[in-house]
Amino acid sequence: MILREAARLFHERGFHGTSIIQIGAAAGVKGPTVYRHFPDKNAVLVALIEQSAERSEAEIAQIVREGGSPREVLERLVHAQVRQAVDDGPLSAVAARELRSLSPETSEPLLRRGRANLQEWVRRIVGARPELTEDEARALAVGAKWLIFTVATGHVGLDDHLLHRLIVRMTLAMLLPGRSHRAPADPAPAVTPAPLADGDRRELIIREAARLFVEKGYHATGMDEIGEAVGVTGPALYHHVKGKDELLLAVLQAEADRAEAEVAETYVVDGPAERLLEALVRRRVRRALTDAHLMAVVERESYGLPPRRRQALLRRRRLNHEEWTHLVSESRSDLRDPEARAVVDGVRALIFGLVMSGTSLVGDRLEAVTLDAALAVLFPAEAGEAVGRPRSCG
Repeated sequence: MILREAARLFHERGFHGTSIIQIGAAAGVKGPTVYRHFPDKNAVLVALIEQSAERSEAEIAQIVREGGSPREVLERLVHAQVRQAVDDGPLSAVAARELRSLSPETSEPLLRRGRANLQEWVRRIVGARPELTEDEARALAVGAKWLIFTVATGHVGLDDHLLHRLIVRMTLAMLLPGRSHRAPADPAPAVTPAPLADGDRRELIIREAARLFVEKGYHATGMDEIGEAVGVTGPALYHHVKGKDELLLAVLQAEADRAEAEVAETYVVDGPAERLLEALVRRRVRRALTDAHLMAVVERESYGLPPRRRQALLRRRRLNHEEWTHLVSESRSDLRDPEARAVVDGVRALIFGLVMSGTSLVGDRLEAVTLDAALAVLFPAEAGEAVGRPRSCG
């Protein structure tokens, strides 16, 4: 009970925004009682991550023992990961997001286990799709995990059986696509939000702050470090921003601005919903290649905002999500509204995961792999003819 409530609170408030007292209250025990089980909050997080890792390792071992063709093994691996994510609620997502909150010496053994788990996925993906390089398979594995954890955690409107089936369908569509989904040309002009201008000092500060918040965590990043990254002394930084809280807000607002611009620019050109949706996805993929750190701060650090400001940004995110959901619903008559919303979350999560996968893929190749995966989820082979989307032969 303590671990389950800790996972929920870490997911809702972030690791740094949750106290042992709050965990105890949620679990129905007094704060001091929690210390009989865990010496500190770090130990609670370690126990959560270890619990998630142990189940994953047991599932993989069982799947390997059962054998089968590479495709069969990969499909069972996906089913097992989705089942765990749905069963555990936010635990898997917290394990992936909050590991960096631990010290290097504490996190390294857990990271090794995570890398071993990921390598099993890579091995099975390459076995099922030998045309892929190991780096391409690794990027797809990371994207698949982000899709699974994100959708499993955020869609209480779907019952567990339907949710499991939908996530499996999306994940297998991106990992084992029936055909290439890449069109030979963008149906709309390649208009993307302008990147942050390095000549504008405040904009440069926002970019470097986002990078450091992702690499070290918001709470572990000092203003002096941000100043050093942009070539100014700590005190001079306060001529541009009042403090780290304002800087976090500026990063989050910059990402919201860019997400809204994606949608606005998509509607500049008329066309059927399917074409507009593809254009929107292309814009998101291209922007992710340059703005991934901004997106990551939204995923990982928005809990650091005061409630009122966080709610204002959440409203903007919901409106943006509605625009995506509308296009998905118009393009996919086979999906009910809750399913369309889940597909939007899955596609945006896999784009983020692929771009942040840390492989050697860069530039056009990373864009192509990410775009193919996203379009495979949005327009799976079994639904393609139903929605009338033109298919490319890649």
